[in-house]
Amino acid sequence: MSQLNESVTLRPATAADAGFLLDVYKSSRGDDMRGLGWDEARINEFLTMQYEAQRTFETKDHQPATNEVILCSGQPAGRLFVDYRVDEIRCLDVALLPEFRNQGLGTFLLRRLQKRAEASHKPLRLQVIRFNRAVSLFERLGFVRTSETGTHLQMEWKSTGSEF
Repeated sequence: MSQLNESVTLRPATAADAGFLLDVYKSSRGDDMRGLGWDEARINEFLTMQYEAQRTFETKDHQPATNEVILCSGQPAGRLFVDYRVDEIRCLDVALLPEFRNQGLGTFLLRRLQKRAEASHKPLRLQVIRFNRAVSLFERLGFVRTSETGTHLQMEWKSTGSEF
C-alpha cells in the first residue's frame, strides 16, 4: 500500500476530461446488458445516454461534491466522485479503467475515504447496483447493506469505535 500511497494522486476533473470520464463510465458498466444478450452498439448507445443523465443529476443535486480524476503514476486511471456532507461522506462513484482493476487501487482509495470518515466522525455511505462486481470489495472493507431496492444496494461503513 505504501507504493500506492506514493503513486496515486487525485486532481479535479475538468471539461477536457469529458471523453476520458465517458470511457471510464462505459468500462465500469454494461456487464448486465451483455448478460441479457444486448449487442455492443446498443450497449454503447444506452451507456452514453446513462452517462449524460448521471452528469445532469450530479450537476443539479451534487454541486459541491468533488469530481476527481484518479491518477496512478501520473496516468489517468479512473474517477472518484465524493459528496462531503454535514452528516455523512457519500461516495457517489468510484470507477477504474480495466487495466487498473484488481491491483489494490480501489481498496486504497476506499480505505482513504474510511480514514476521512473516521477522522470527521461521519459514516461513509454509497449506493451500488446489486450485481456490480465491487459489492464483494465493499463488504470486505466492512460496508454493510442498510437497504436495497430491486436494482441497488445502499451500503454504509462506520468506524468500529464510532457513536454517530
